[in-house]
Amino acid sequence: MEIIHIKGSTEYDVLVENGILADVGTLLRERIGGDKALVVTDDNVARFYLDEVSEAMADEAYAVTSLIITPGEENKDIEHYSAILNSLAEEDFGKGDILIALGGGVIGDLVGFAAATFKRGMHCVQLPTSLLAAVDSSVGGKNAINLPNAKNQVGTIRNPDIVICDPNCMETLPESALHDGYAEIIKYGILSGYEIIDELRSGDLAKVIAMAVGIKRDFVEMDEEDTLFRQYLNLGHMIGHAIEARSGYEITHGEAVAKGLSMEARCCALSGFIEMTTYLEITEILEEFDFDLSCRYSSAELLPYIMNDKRIRNGIIQLLIPESIGSCNMQPIAVEKLKDIINLI
Repeated sequence: MEIIHIKGSTEYDVLVENGILADVGTLLRERIGGDKALVVTDDNVARFYLDEVSEAMADEAYAVTSLIITPGEENKDIEHYSAILNSLAEEDFGKGDILIALGGGVIGDLVGFAAATFKRGMHCVQLPTSLLAAVDSSVGGKNAINLPNAKNQVGTIRNPDIVICDPNCMETLPESALHDGYAEIIKYGILSGYEIIDELRSGDLAKVIAMAVGIKRDFVEMDEEDTLFRQYLNLGHMIGHAIEARSGYEITHGEAVAKGLSMEARCCALSGFIEMTTYLEITEILEEFDFDLSCRYSSAELLPYIMNDKRIRNGIIQLLIPESIGSCNMQPIAVEKLKDIINLI
């Protein structure tokens, strides 16, 4: 078992092991306790894993209920957040009971936000079943829901009690869902170096997940509240989130981030911040993993979404500049200058 310990306002472990899902009840009884658990998942995940998790919890004398929602980023909204709160209230859950996110990033964000706010905080367990959630959204404590104009506009930063990741869950993912995770893993490689990209080429997902979580941990521990260093993890996301939102979430997060990584590097190259060879190198890596880097939206169409980026503060955004594979820097840019850079798309 790979155990990645993360320190912050609270400390927690990320456990990565093939087959660990069957041990969820035992692990939570030992580490958290409590009497009741609500498992929130979606239709796609429920048919593969809900019974296994519920039975593992029941074997440890937990009273288990479940809430199944329709999958999709468009459902990470106030309505579904409210549905989780109502379920907790109706079943008389307390702060010592457990809310479990069984699924991908949408489920993880929704459940994390509900756990952070129900009775001002209750136990939260992340069981990521997608590669994207395993390497990114389940770790770091960011929880949020979307508003119509942009992603993740309402949320909190509150760590889970534990993250339990079974790489065997990735075997049921379609290739498109694996791609979503690949984009974030390549992002980690651009930030930290070729090692994780080479490991991704090898196909050992358990090792790749553990490496990715370790890289994210290093940024999160430096800046849990996302005021500066943690913003490096937004590489590719400024344009990526805009593409995702503009498409009405028809374009998945990973596909959008891949486009964003390439387009942001191109804008940096055309603005003179980096060499054109760096942009071409990033694009070559993304194309090696079969990403379509074309974009059907103009800069004018994307700008309204970019202007809603949460990192814009007092008319300034920290522009992330990939100088080379493994070396990025951050430069404060005025919004008006940012518009000029985006117009180079």
